[in-house]
Amino acid sequence: MSSFNKFMRASAASYRRLERDQQRKSREAARLYRQQQKQEEISNAEQAVEEYNNYIDVLKSIHKETADIADWQSVLQRNPPATPARKDHHEQHAQQKLQRFKPSVLDKLFGSGPRKKKRLELEVGAARLKDDKAHSQAMQQFEHATNEHAFLRETASGVLENDIEAYKAAFEYYDPFSDIAELGARVEIEFRKKNVTINLQVNSTEVIPDYILSQTSTGKLSRKKMPVSRFQELYQDYVCSAVLRLGREMLQLLPVSYVVVNANGALFDSVTGHTSDCTLVSAVITPEKLESLNFETLDPSDSMRNFHHNMKFSKTNGFSPVEKIDATTLIL
Repeated sequence: MSSFNKFMRASAASYRRLERDQQRKSREAARLYRQQQKQEEISNAEQAVEEYNNYIDVLKSIHKETADIADWQSVLQRNPPATPARKDHHEQHAQQKLQRFKPSVLDKLFGSGPRKKKRLELEVGAARLKDDKAHSQAMQQFEHATNEHAFLRETASGVLENDIEAYKAAFEYYDPFSDIAELGARVEIEFRKKNVTINLQVNSTEVIPDYILSQTSTGKLSRKKMPVSRFQELYQDYVCSAVLRLGREMLQLLPVSYVVVNANGALFDSVTGHTSDCTLVSAVITPEKLESLNFETLDPSDSMRNFHHNMKFSKTNGFSPVEKIDATTLIL
């Protein structure tokens, strides 16, 4: 597995999974929200309210979409790409034009036949170069695909053997948490052979709106302060939705028994008068529990009851600090 780091440095930017709809929605919703924050005046009230509501929906639905389960056994058995054969379509077409050329009566009269033939001969050479360029590009793509195939086979072999470096390489390749970052969260991961711990850093002041946008009966834009209880509930749903999403993604990607997700955020301590970083939610996500859930209809906060978890929350005060669950000592 020693080639992983070198390969990833050279190829990580090129080898990225296609964005899913959820990722595009998250990016667009976050972009529009940031843009709306900067606008002193909003001319289109209807559009502003629609963008606001879409953003709120995205915050509470991060958990709904994940990648398919990674079939590492199939990756391991996949055949390598075939070497592309050189094609000479352009040259053949140019040769046919040259072979069909016959000087016309005017060509013979003005002596332009040799010049036209010479131009067609030059076109054959140019067409040959065009075919060469196309083949060169095909070979570059072949080399890229061959390297990727070799990398994925090596990664698959390592993942199936519960190799931690292979876990890391697979995670970097698929980059499953990219849209979480768009919503203001940072992630740190601890890989082990049979489990993974994910530390999620969230920021409510940057992510959760503290206001409500609506449109009046006369079509004007109304902006009101969001009630504290509603803000806290929205923040809780966002955090728990992210916890679910991270657990689901990791279990789809790697053959581990469970994933511990710790969501951390800043809380005000009335005793000290300072704001400090605390664990808001700590949950053990298992594949068996995930299989029984309907992610389209569940409430993210209520869904934590399905898992072994630590969470203290009230509508008036929001989250209270809890202890992190230690995956190294956990017995399920």
